[in-house]
Amino acid sequence: MSLLSPEAVREVVAEAARAPSVHNVQPARWRFLPDGRVQLLRALDRMLPAADPSGHDVRASVGAAFEGTALALSRRGLRLEEPELSDAPAGPGLALVATAALATGGAPDPLAGWVGRRRAYRGRFRRASAETRSRLRGLEAADVRVVGDRAEIAALARAYDAASVHFLGREEYEAELYHWMRFLPSHPHWNRDGLTAPCMALSPLEARFAGWLLRPSVFGLVKRFGLARAVVSEAAAIRSAAAALLFCPPRAFDPFRVGRRFYRLWLQVTAAGCALCPLSALADHAPTASALEARYRVAPERRIANAFRAGVAPGEPARSPRLPVEELIV
Repeated sequence: MSLLSPEAVREVVAEAARAPSVHNVQPARWRFLPDGRVQLLRALDRMLPAADPSGHDVRASVGAAFEGTALALSRRGLRLEEPELSDAPAGPGLALVATAALATGGAPDPLAGWVGRRRAYRGRFRRASAETRSRLRGLEAADVRVVGDRAEIAALARAYDAASVHFLGREEYEAELYHWMRFLPSHPHWNRDGLTAPCMALSPLEARFAGWLLRPSVFGLVKRFGLARAVVSEAAAIRSAAAALLFCPPRAFDPFRVGRRFYRLWLQVTAAGCALCPLSALADHAPTASALEARYRVAPERRIANAFRAGVAPGEPARSPRLPVEELIV
């Protein structure tokens, strides 16, 4: 006998799909088997060959979706057993990532209540109170470095801008990123996926200008005239953060497991009353990541898998779009 009705399955997937994914590409797909097991799969047409050639970030995104599934189930008195990981073909356009048994006896996860409040915010944060900074410092853990010193945050801002310009200097990377940006509501995928203008904290006027300026054919001229860093700089927004967080899981962790912890950390930031913006370029640019690991004395068995800026948003940040549930259940 199934532990979930068809309607409950849809509700669980809708909640689980609120998990973050790289560029909001939403690669996770769900399959509920008759024997009570749940499978998480990845859609092969939702890859990022330029930004994520190894598939690490996509696999981590599916891990976050798995954690989102566990959170949604916990609110219904259910739980997922430890998953069995895979990367085998699982039907046309799909690859299996994890299979786990569904079981009774789950206790409500304290972080489940924060799923609907979690937001990315890419604008400038408000000035944070001492209490907010203290709550963020309280997130310090073996796999989390909390950087609150203003000079250190400014240094991270400079490093981030330099790393971003490095990646945007690659035509294939910039074109791929532009493909997932949604500057105008007229975009056919505006309500489905990608990075919408409100989620990038762009006003309608800024969105129109950015949509033209970041077009690959135009941005090539921007780079030629040496203006790329001035155009894409996020230093001012980064310096406004109450704190920066360096996420340092063990090097041996599968990206799927990294994604699960990544999502929980983001929800912990949400519970601390803050919004968050990933600073992925700091981790993705190997020389920068190595320098930061040395600067912040990250243990050799750990690595910087991601970095974030966190703070208080001036109002409710925009909610990112999601694909319809019926497209996510296979």
